[in-house]
Amino acid sequence: MTLHLLKAAPNPLALQILSSQPPAATSPVVVLLSPRKIALPLPQYTVRHLTENPSAQEQDELTYEQLVEMIFKVDRVITW
Repeated sequence: MTLHLLKAAPNPLALQILSSQPPAATSPVVVLLSPRKIALPLPQYTVRHLTENPSAQEQDELTYEQLVEMIFKVDRVITW
């Protein structure tokens, strides 16, 4: 599995490249390293948002600890 880390507001080139990738057997994950909730037009990806205080109702939030665990579990990490 591939983990993509996007800083703040993702740049147009990153979104263009990510959206042009063919579907994978396992859904790649995009983590937005920003406290703001930004909707990304990437339906083929699982999008998570990094937060210090996750809400029980928000399933797309990720703590710093969970992010570190995820980095060591995936096959590769790409930062944008």
